Amino acid sequence: MKRWLATTTSTLGLAATLVAGGTLQAAAAPNPEQVTLTSGNSVYQADLLRFSPDQSWLVDGVETLFTDLYFLNLGNQPQRNLRLEDLQLVGASQPASDQFSATFSTFGANLNFSLDSVLLGGALGSDRATRQETVTLTNAGTDWLDVTLFKYIDFDLQFDSPFDDDSGFFAGNTFTQTDPSGAMATLTVDQAPTAVQFGSYGPLLAELYNSPATNLQNSPGPLENTDITAAFQFDRRLAPGEAVVFKFVLDVQGRAKAKAVPEPGTAFALGVVAAGLALLRRRG
Repeated sequence: MKRWLATTTSTLGLAATLVAGGTLQAAAAPNPEQVTLTSGNSVYQADLLRFSPDQSWLVDGVETLFTDLYFLNLGNQPQRNLRLEDLQLVGASQPASDQFSATFSTFGANLNFSLDSVLLGGALGSDRATRQETVTLTNAGTDWLDVTLFKYIDFDLQFDSPFDDDSGFFAGNTFTQTDPSGAMATLTVDQAPTAVQFGSYGPLLAELYNSPATNLQNSPGPLENTDITAAFQFDRRLAPGEAVVFKFVLDVQGRAKAKAVPEPGTAFALGVVAAGLALLRRRG
């Protein structure tokens, strides 16, 4: 796993597991860098901490996702937005094959970030699946805290094989993406974003990933016939002890017409370079 520009390292705790014979055996806690959820016709794999070219959401064997990430900004910090790899892992659990939870904390900013993810796969052959994600931000300090949450999404609907001919729009707190075959993906949030920005693959993710920290430009489409990416910004001011909860629902549906093709080219050159993250064409 490639890692760079991380400001902290996290130590995963150990959990006690009862094994045959009634003895206790130490087992490693779930790893947020290697999350795998399975349910019905669906398999979701992710590195929650950073961009990974191995992120995937298969629905009936068809790829539907390229990247899905969260970023944070605390008090308009100018350096760059925080990724989850910049936070300290407090704990993680996977109570079932279709569920994963993790809690992180910031160093010195007194913010806790909690993520609960549930995969709801459909029946085999239905070409449909859903993911539910609940994000909770808690001000654990004694002072007011200004915090911005970013949600970035890059669906790749490959039910008709290509992924760069999609259209998208935002309405009623829902981002909708469709491809020419009629396949559709949606991301719905339970509260209005401060800003929504669409763009073709590349520049939008670079803005969120690189220095300096950024705010979205509130350009929610519509956008047509391209490899669409979208990001959502939520600005909140939290009193000491206050928490805010965001509920995201991601749904994909379509009818496979041909074998899914991998993304052409290369995805990212990840490394420490003067310009930050180098965005390249997609991977093979």
